[in-house]
Amino acid sequence: MRRRFTGWILAFFILFLPLGYSQEKLQNVWELYDACMELYHQNRCEEAIQGFSKIIQSAPASTLVSYSRYMIGLCYLKMKKYEEGIQQLELYIKAYPEGDRVREAEKGIQIGKEQLKEKSFPPPTSSQPVVTTSPPEEKRAKRRICAQVSYLDGKNLEEIEKRVKELKNAGVDTILFRVFQNKGDGVYKFVTARREEGVYFKTEYAPIVEDVLGKVAEIVHRNGLEIFAWMTTRYANYGLQGVPEYRCKRYNFETKKMEGARGFNLFHPDVLKRLEGLFRDLGRYPIEGILFQDDLILYHNEDFSAEANKSFLREFGYLPHPDLFYIGPYRSDTGKYYAKGYTERFKSWANWKNRWLMNIAQQLMKAAKESNPHLQFAINLYFEAVINDFNGVAWFSQTLSEALRKNFDYYAIMAYHRQAMKDRKIPLNEAMDLMAEVTQKTVRSVGDPSKVLMKIQILDWKNYEVLPQKEVEEILSKILNHGEVSLAFFPYIHQFPLHPLKGKWTHK
Repeated sequence: MRRRFTGWILAFFILFLPLGYSQEKLQNVWELYDACMELYHQNRCEEAIQGFSKIIQSAPASTLVSYSRYMIGLCYLKMKKYEEGIQQLELYIKAYPEGDRVREAEKGIQIGKEQLKEKSFPPPTSSQPVVTTSPPEEKRAKRRICAQVSYLDGKNLEEIEKRVKELKNAGVDTILFRVFQNKGDGVYKFVTARREEGVYFKTEYAPIVEDVLGKVAEIVHRNGLEIFAWMTTRYANYGLQGVPEYRCKRYNFETKKMEGARGFNLFHPDVLKRLEGLFRDLGRYPIEGILFQDDLILYHNEDFSAEANKSFLREFGYLPHPDLFYIGPYRSDTGKYYAKGYTERFKSWANWKNRWLMNIAQQLMKAAKESNPHLQFAINLYFEAVINDFNGVAWFSQTLSEALRKNFDYYAIMAYHRQAMKDRKIPLNEAMDLMAEVTQKTVRSVGDPSKVLMKIQILDWKNYEVLPQKEVEEILSKILNHGEVSLAFFPYIHQFPLHPLKGKWTHK
């Protein structure tokens, strides 16, 4: 039924959207683009090409024109029409040399040329031996067993090394090390803190608490493990909270006014330059990768900043406004405001924010790789972004499907069963089954289980209770039933010994 409905929507746009349509009235072009993407994933590429072509003809001022040109190339490749695919992708690169999909387009051209080369080989004669070769398999990602460290209980570097050795003996091969310090966070005991907030590496783009990342990386490597720097984005506004134009704007449902919100305005060019500088400096350290903190999101009432509004206006022809978005907002028992429903315009806005945030991630990855081209990247995703696309994009401006388009090395799913149990008011076993379902859906979407990094909660941060080993074993079993995924235990605390769990992920 949904496939038939999608096809009807696309047919409507193709038949009734006139070529001279003004930008003001192209409020549904994003819906057309999304419908075309769905057709592409359903292998209905000829229909998708018609829709993408209509966008190019009818919305010349939209950034969707470049994406549509790129997608037409992919459609032809998928249809095994390699010459046409190569031509379209070369047109994309020529027209948009700074486009954010140039690298993917170059890969597509290479794949198309390799396929044409294979087709051009003459068949062997009877006098020639037939040599059968298998196509090279895509290299699988390294499966990682991680300890995500928000706090290390060690008074000096010698004690830190002791903890690292313990983790290695427990089967951990990767440390996800917090390299930022927010006000109120526990300061590492082994550092001499110069400031109460900032970062733990050398940079001119943020206050430095102390430059210790290099020393920790040396310890980790000396003991045969690898290290990912765990870093913030939106909340990396250390020392700049008092600059109003750099702050995200949110709508206050109670006062019905706009106000400053926590975190950066990621639509401000100065903010983006600062973040690029931060990640470029972070990439200079001897680390294997970077984990994006879970702050690369926007809630359903953020961001109404002037820069965001202008960018949205350029794309859709109208300004974002709460009256256009929310149906029946109400205050819950907890004091938080929710909406009974959302309009189609809200969905366009939320999807647009999602794409913007993932483009920011891509920019930051590019900046860090200028310092170290071999860096790998993991993106934190809320489990709602996997289990329900609409909830993910409405609540967090985040979906797994959009993240997949940016080719992260790892997709870190925050499978916090205790948190889900309390937020959704469901029993423990149901929360565990939910996380198993999330694992199954993520593996199916990503393909390579090793790239799926399931984050396991070992501390109940509501009451600071260390979770029973039996409980963690049970959720591990449920998750691992769906493939040999990567794992991260969060937050790592030495009071929860990982040694007894080692057999869960190792082959006997």
